Amino acid sequence: MPKNIAASAAALIIILAGIVFASVSCVRKAGRSETSFTAMDTACNITLYSKKHEKEYINEIARLDKELDRYNKESTVYIFNDTGSAELSEDAALLFEQSKELYNEYGNVDVTCGGLISLWGITGDSPEVPSASEIKSELLKTGFDKIERQGSRFKTTVSTQLDFGATAKGYALDRIKRKLLANSEKCAVVSLGSSTLLFGKKPDKSSFTVAVRDPKAPDRILLEFETDEGFVSTSGGYERYFDSGAQRYIHILDLKTGAPVLTDLESVTVIADSGIKSDFLSTAILIDGSPGLEKHLSTDDYQLIAVTSSGEIRYSPSLEGKIKLK
Repeated sequence: MPKNIAASAAALIIILAGIVFASVSCVRKAGRSETSFTAMDTACNITLYSKKHEKEYINEIARLDKELDRYNKESTVYIFNDTGSAELSEDAALLFEQSKELYNEYGNVDVTCGGLISLWGITGDSPEVPSASEIKSELLKTGFDKIERQGSRFKTTVSTQLDFGATAKGYALDRIKRKLLANSEKCAVVSLGSSTLLFGKKPDKSSFTVAVRDPKAPDRILLEFETDEGFVSTSGGYERYFDSGAQRYIHILDLKTGAPVLTDLESVTVIADSGIKSDFLSTAILIDGSPGLEKHLSTDDYQLIAVTSSGEIRYSPSLEGKIKLK
C-alpha cells in the first residue's frame, strides 16, 4: 500500500518541500571535481570523478539551453513561435515528440501552451491576471493537434506557441547520461536546478542520499531519502508565483482552466530511469493533486514523494525505510 507520514509539529513549519540536491557526493573529496554554472534559467552543478570530460558536459548543456530556448532569437523554437513555421532542430523535434508521448500517456503537461504562459507572464517582470476571454483565446490555440509536422518542418495556422520549460531539463539530463556512458565515467551528479541525474556507483558502493529542502528556508531540510542511480525531479509552486489581491498564482498552469493550478500538493518529487519522464511527471502529478495520487503511488515504473498542504508526506511503498524526516 502507498505510505504516509504525518509530519511532526516542527516539520509542519516546513511543509513546502522543494529543491532537490545530492547531499552526499559521489566521489571522495580528494578526487572530487565540482563545477557550478548557470544554464536553462537555473543554477547548475556537475560533480565528477575526473575533470577530463567536464567541459564537454557543460558545453552540451549550454548548447541545448540555446537550442530549446523559446526566447533565443537564433533557436528554431523561437522561429516557429514567431512565424508559425520552422524546421525544428533535431533535439527540439525529438523533445517535442517525447513530450507528446508523455502527454498522451499521463496528460496535464502540454508544451504547446506557450501562449498561455506568456499571457500570464508569471516568470516575467510584470505578471497579471488576464481576462476570461484572453484565456479562452489562448486555450483554443493550445494542443498538439494544432501543430502539423511534415518531416522536420512544423507548422501551425493558429499561432500555437511552444514552451519546453516543463521537459527541457530532463531531456538535457538524458543527453548528458549518454555522454557519461560513452566516456565510461564511474560516477557523477549533474544538477539542473529542479532536476538531477545521479549516475553510476559511489566508491563505497552505498546509495546516493538526496535531500528535499524547504525553499522558504533554504538552510532547512524537510527530509532525506536514499536511492540508486537515476533521475530525480521536483515540482512546486513556491519559487515562481505572484500575488493579486488575496490570491496566489503559481507558475504551473492547469490546462482545464487555462489558469494557475489550484492543488493541495505543495511539492512532488519523482525518481525515474528517464530524465524527461521524471521532469514531466513531477509537474503532471502536482496538477492532479492528492485525488490522483493513488494511481501514481501504486506503479512500479517510478517512485514519488508528495507533500500535501496539510503537512502529510505520501510516498511509494518501495521507498519504505529509505526516507528520514529532518
